Amino acid sequence: MINPSEPSNWKNLQSDVAQILTECGFNVDTEKNITAVRGEVEIDVFAEDSTQTPPAIYLCECKHWNSNVPRREVHAFRTVVNDFGANWGLMISKLGFQRGAHDAARHTNLKLLSWQEFQELFAERWYREYMVNKLPAESEPLADYTEPINTRVFRKADALPPESQEQFRTLRRKYEALAFFVLRLYLPFSPYGNAPPELPITEHLPPLLTPGAEEIRGLPEDILQAKTLRGLLNSIVEHLRIGTAEFDEVFGERA
Repeated sequence: MINPSEPSNWKNLQSDVAQILTECGFNVDTEKNITAVRGEVEIDVFAEDSTQTPPAIYLCECKHWNSNVPRREVHAFRTVVNDFGANWGLMISKLGFQRGAHDAARHTNLKLLSWQEFQELFAERWYREYMVNKLPAESEPLADYTEPINTRVFRKADALPPESQEQFRTLRRKYEALAFFVLRLYLPFSPYGNAPPELPITEHLPPLLTPGAEEIRGLPEDILQAKTLRGLLNSIVEHLRIGTAEFDEVFGERA
């Protein structure tokens, strides 16, 4: 899962779908009018994947209904997708689909998805294109403060008063697990590769003999317990910024 909460209404479902696809690298429009064979149609979320050659078009229909989507709605959407020549049609339903709806989509370029299934479909790409790309800039200052050998930072630390030097060492111990974990998420040789970590992390900790296992066990509890990727990212960024600010305060500036 990517998002920590369910969309509360149709507008939120539409905007959440658009946000995830945008963060995955798609060019996205909402409530876009397109011209199909049988006339003009408004599409909830129109997405173009320009990383493909030729670009791939996704038409998304959002159904925040208090009932299952009937088969006739699937037939109607399939007609729009085919008439426009889109590569994929995604129908995202709050509650699901009536009996026979999936039969209407079988062997077609339509995918009938719950909100959770939509997120699962794009979780790996979201992690790779958005989360992994966001982490380096956020984590670089804390990595500088906590890495085992950083001559520039250590030289400045040695010039501090004894009390501040002790604060510096205390902060290094406090935040080294976080800095190490974030590096494991985005570096090219990361054990996670292109796939997001299994969540919550506390239930998928590596064996004690795995390199870095002890450091991971020292992570803040909200990171260990995060159940969604966006929740994990938000917690990581918050702790990175708090930690960096604490180091900056010891030095009186960015070291």
